[in-house]
Amino acid sequence: MLRSLGRVLADLSSSAWRRRRQLLFLVVFVVMGATIAVYGYAVHQWHAAQTALKEDRAAEARKKLDLCLFVWPRSLDVQLAAARAARLTGDVDAAEARLNRCLKLHNGATEAVQLEFVLLRVQTGDVDEVARSLLDSVEHGHPEASIILETLARAYINRLRYKMAYACLSRWIELQPDSAKAYQWRGWTMEQLDNPKGASADYHRALDIDPNLVPVRLRVAEMLLHDKRLAEAVPHLERLFQQAPDRPDVLSRLGICRFIEGKPEEARRLLEAAVVQLPNDPEVLIHLAKLDIQEGEGAAAEKKLRKVLQADPADTEALFNLAAALRLQGRHDEETAVLREHERYKELVDRANDLIQNHVDKAGAGPDTASEIGNLMLQMGRDKVGLYWMDQALLKDPAHQATHEILAKYYERRGDMEQAIAHRRQIKKRSVKTAPPP
Repeated sequence: MLRSLGRVLADLSSSAWRRRRQLLFLVVFVVMGATIAVYGYAVHQWHAAQTALKEDRAAEARKKLDLCLFVWPRSLDVQLAAARAARLTGDVDAAEARLNRCLKLHNGATEAVQLEFVLLRVQTGDVDEVARSLLDSVEHGHPEASIILETLARAYINRLRYKMAYACLSRWIELQPDSAKAYQWRGWTMEQLDNPKGASADYHRALDIDPNLVPVRLRVAEMLLHDKRLAEAVPHLERLFQQAPDRPDVLSRLGICRFIEGKPEEARRLLEAAVVQLPNDPEVLIHLAKLDIQEGEGAAAEKKLRKVLQADPADTEALFNLAAALRLQGRHDEETAVLREHERYKELVDRANDLIQNHVDKAGAGPDTASEIGNLMLQMGRDKVGLYWMDQALLKDPAHQATHEILAKYYERRGDMEQAIAHRRQIKKRSVKTAPPP
């Protein structure tokens, strides 16, 4: 009997142990399966992030890289890609933190990390200090030459230095003749250099490479509308409407097309649909105001145009139409004053464009040109751009008197007396000639 009981207990113990082993095996299997699944998904996200970076979708790349950073926190390649994605989205602090992490992981800077540090400097304003060495590396066949040229071009564009941007973009096209982005950016740059024919050619080349570039096709349509070439603009706009019927910029430009065609009802329907999502778009507001003027609604037009001018007091088209809106209301003295402002700002805009396009990047250009551009921009209410050009003048000559005088007056108007006094201290007292004693 005791022997039988022993055999039963032994069988039970063996059965429990087998169940525990089976359960343990199952847990290990599940954990291993989950680990493999997460790893496989991370690999997928890594490749998708690299593609997103190449296609200028840095914000999307950052999201995909979050999992990669969790799975491979010590991977130099992943940290470097995350740094680049952060830089391209304007998150300078995150980019710098990732690059410093790279330094710790590698116990120093690799060539790739050094390059990303330099590109971060370019993006944050030190373009002139490092441009020469970067361009030298391009000419010596650097494997990331296109990234270098793109970053330099972006920095020059942001600083309105269009000739320098054009040179970088042209070199990029030489190295990568099938880059739609390079043609797109060079087309935009040529527009700023008052070369619409060249811009149109580049835009069409970009569309040959990638017919689905909505912003490029939209810009081609806008240029055709500006030139009143409706027959050529309409196919582009109708294709865009089929491709992206809910995009407000497409609706607005198709609305402008209908306005020019003399179809006010359809134009208003499209423009009012667009303005819901583009409440501050100057083109939408100006054309809605034009429709109001056609319908004799001067007050409604004035309200829209004042909104445009609040954001940009130098918008000459808005000023011209505001004069018409005031005329409808019988406010002729105000109309005359607005027309005077229109002429004044038009002269300022024309002079600034001439200096930027033809003078500022000439060899040997001194601080006077940059200072004048800055002064013109400040007069037009474009303070951020104006201060940039003032900084450029002082980089060329830290004691440039005209710049310090303009900045002192600017900060005095803003009530920033600390800055005003700092610039006043840089202004040398003019010597006063006195008559010799008798």
